[in-house]
Amino acid sequence: MSRPQFVLVAGPNGGGKSTLTQSIKHRFPNIEVIDPDAIARNMTGSFATVDQEQLSAGKRTLELVKKYIDSQQSLMVESTISGTTYLKYARMANQAGFRTVFIYVSLKSAELSADRVSKRVGMGGHNIPLDDVRRRYPRSMGNIKPHIKEFESAHIYDNSERYRWIASFRNGLVHKVAPDIPSWLSHYIL
Repeated sequence: MSRPQFVLVAGPNGGGKSTLTQSIKHRFPNIEVIDPDAIARNMTGSFATVDQEQLSAGKRTLELVKKYIDSQQSLMVESTISGTTYLKYARMANQAGFRTVFIYVSLKSAELSADRVSKRVGMGGHNIPLDDVRRRYPRSMGNIKPHIKEFESAHIYDNSERYRWIASFRNGLVHKVAPDIPSWLSHYIL
């Protein structure tokens, strides 16, 4: 029997987490996707009002993560990792025998993050207040290393222009690195 998987797709707001998650889901249809924004949208009925239910959606997301880990069911969840909450869930999943995978989609600046959110809103997606985007960006980037160390495997991408693989880690150690890591990203991952 194969091990269940706990996949955390992380990155700053507007980084491309949902696009990547959908691509992974297409290749692995049996993995359950827990999307906090979709949960909030279902609570309010509209992306325009998602921010009204973010706290409740976040709590519901964590309840589902724990439920899937407890029931040994593979899952994938998205987060900005502007906090360290998912380190606890990675530890739980590791102890429960899961294969833990961390995927981080980076952007070169908080301004690019804000610009991507603005474009998403223009296409009918959900908004994130600019102050939140600016506050979360450095916290998210600063939390990359602790997450790399806690997950069995980690994969870092830069999506500033297009999805581009940067580095892979196994059990917290560098496995492979692209020859041209962007300077703004290198100190966050190495």
